[in-house]
Amino acid sequence: MIILSIGVLLFWLIIFKFRPYADTKLPVYLVIILIYSLLVYLVIPALIRALRLFIKSNRVPHYATTSDGWPSDPINIAIIAKDRRHLQNAMEKAGWYTADPKTFQNLLKELVSIVFNKEYRTAPFTSLYLFNRPHDIGFQMSTNPAGSARTRHHVRFWRLEEPRLDDNNKHHYVFWARKLRHLLQIEKEVWIGAAVEDTHPINIRWRDGGRLIHGISENDSNERDFIIASLNQTQQIKSMSLTKPGKRIKFRGQQFFKAVFSSDGCIKVVTLK
Repeated sequence: MIILSIGVLLFWLIIFKFRPYADTKLPVYLVIILIYSLLVYLVIPALIRALRLFIKSNRVPHYATTSDGWPSDPINIAIIAKDRRHLQNAMEKAGWYTADPKTFQNLLKELVSIVFNKEYRTAPFTSLYLFNRPHDIGFQMSTNPAGSARTRHHVRFWRLEEPRLDDNNKHHYVFWARKLRHLLQIEKEVWIGAAVEDTHPINIRWRDGGRLIHGISENDSNERDFIIASLNQTQQIKSMSLTKPGKRIKFRGQQFFKAVFSSDGCIKVVTLK
């Protein structure tokens, strides 16, 4: 109600105070553009941001975000493991390589690998954010003969954290604990993942001034299923289930040229042996 009241007040000021004043000073088309700009680029976004201070989601979002908040890779897989080492051992046994930390030296090495097509099977990843923090661990598998970082399968994982003292984190954990309780026979960790395939060495992220980044596959479901198949081939899966949001979703990456994700909106939940 607070946000609604503020919104109504601002709308009233713009329509009934600003518009008559502007009509006497400016052409009508400029008045319309100004009103539109104020509402769409200032008032409504500010109200939505303020609303998020009061209403916080208890669900895993559909996608991870960039550091400046733009939608990026879809969330499409969850792995239940004993701990981080269990997850890492299972992925490496299935043929995946753990990504190196994102340091200046490793980024320079990755650049050389992309430009000269040199082998670098543990190249670092760009940081993406979920639960207000960057990914905890990432895995990759090169898709070119040279083993370079030009093209690769890759997935980022975030650990679903234990309850904390504040209620919001506690409610968030309880929500997913209930959803996955039938899979948890002993105390284990839930790792939420975003899996997409890097299919091109270079694309442009225009939202932040034209930063160069990998071009990615539009179908994230194939990458998720590839990860599960690799774990299944090495006989490491105990069980699997599917969480469905109720319908298919499509959303634009909001940052890449010619990149529109087509996702089934589901998270496949895999329990490791």
